[in-house]
Amino acid sequence: MKLADLASALGLELHGDAQYEVQRLAPIATASSSELTFVVNARYKDQLKSSRAGAIIVPASLAEHAPGNYLVSTNPYASYAKASWLLNPEEKPTMGVHGSAAVAPSAQISPSAAIGPYCVIGERVQIGDGAILGAHCVLGADVRIGARTQLFARVSIYHDCVIGDEGRVQSGAVIGAEGFGFAFDQTWQPIHQTGRVVIGNKVHVGANTTIDRGAIDDTVIADGVILDNQIQIAHNVRIGENTAIAGCVGIAGSTSIGANCQIGGACNIVGHLTIVDGVVLNATSYVSQSIDRPGRYSSGMPLQTSGDWKRSFVILSKLNDLLKRVRQLERTDK
Repeated sequence: MKLADLASALGLELHGDAQYEVQRLAPIATASSSELTFVVNARYKDQLKSSRAGAIIVPASLAEHAPGNYLVSTNPYASYAKASWLLNPEEKPTMGVHGSAAVAPSAQISPSAAIGPYCVIGERVQIGDGAILGAHCVLGADVRIGARTQLFARVSIYHDCVIGDEGRVQSGAVIGAEGFGFAFDQTWQPIHQTGRVVIGNKVHVGANTTIDRGAIDDTVIADGVILDNQIQIAHNVRIGENTAIAGCVGIAGSTSIGANCQIGGACNIVGHLTIVDGVVLNATSYVSQSIDRPGRYSSGMPLQTSGDWKRSFVILSKLNDLLKRVRQLERTDK
């Protein structure tokens, strides 16, 4: 791709040979003359100076150190993200319904959609313009899939659920399964889960992530949310716009998470809590109460050698006795 065309598509200022062509992306340390790379801050200044890349996306503060062709960006990482699609465009499947797919007579499928082999599409399903379903996807009755949303192979979406426009749902994801709701009366009595899952526009759902349907009200994932692989989202959870959740997070039922939050991997969030906008949870944090102020939160013990951890654990086990002794001394001093 010529740098002039790339700069135009990215909306960036180009310095250098507009007719120069780059073919792919590469890291700053290994990029060759046919490759595009990027730097985000001064930490990479030395690598920038010695780079052999055909072109480099740089912030204005590092432009003077670029050795050859460069594009100036206020957010080089975001520009790199856009360039990754331009230099490596995704192959689109042929429009239409594969002959092996099972489609209910009442389903409405846009002529520009692509339905892969062995898909099962239930009654009254609506599939929008340019949507793509990979092989073996299963859509229950009354599901709605928005325009240009892509479901990769073997995605299951239960009845009544809604996915907005321009979403991406990776293989193995299950959307709309029954929530974990039971009442005990000598044995466990399942509660019929009558809500839906409603997912907004430009939402990304990772592989093998599960989003349970609501018990009565809906489970709601707002526009722009990104979900990593193997996340469990329980019934009636609500997640605000542009929140990012890393892998192996578990969110219990009826918890509300605000907009623009960032939740690190393997966090555990108990049910019926409220987390406000702008909260950052470091990886493996355990959230047992609502968070009413934005900011960064952590819990758990940082990694230690086994010997240090055992000593720390012994000390922790003695804290209760130590507290009693301190209180006794306080009373004696009085």
